[in-house]
Amino acid sequence: MIDPSPSLSSMLTGAQAASLDMHKSIHRRAALQAIIRQLSKSLTMLASAVDMMVQGRTDAVASQSFFVWLQPNARQAEKALHRLREYRLAGSPAATELIQCLTVLVLAADMIAQGQLRGNVSAEIYDLLRRNVNRAIKSLEDLKNEVLPETH
Repeated sequence: MIDPSPSLSSMLTGAQAASLDMHKSIHRRAALQAIIRQLSKSLTMLASAVDMMVQGRTDAVASQSFFVWLQPNARQAEKALHRLREYRLAGSPAATELIQCLTVLVLAADMIAQGQLRGNVSAEIYDLLRRNVNRAIKSLEDLKNEVLPETH
């Protein structure tokens, strides 16, 4: 009897299956590269904004710039992290560290942007943000080395 709905893998030859696997691998790598690039960009912007405040350049223009850039970049990082989770990398220590750092950054950015900390934003808050940005950047680099090893 003929199977009315054969599975895709049973219909493919060995060469076709290998080609399909290679295509999936290339697609996965490109998607991960794009996600990591977005996270890197967002973290760089967050680091710059926090540095402005930590270094005391708190004139009205710098302060406004900080608030304008903080939340959108935290949101972009959060969205990229959600996309990264689709690749089931949560078992990675670097991914776990990245998730923790970004959670702190997003929560703090939301609180600052919503005015819950405005006026009370102390140097300790900015130092906390900076430490988490630094940890997130390092974790992202570690994760990149895990999931996108250089091929020579």
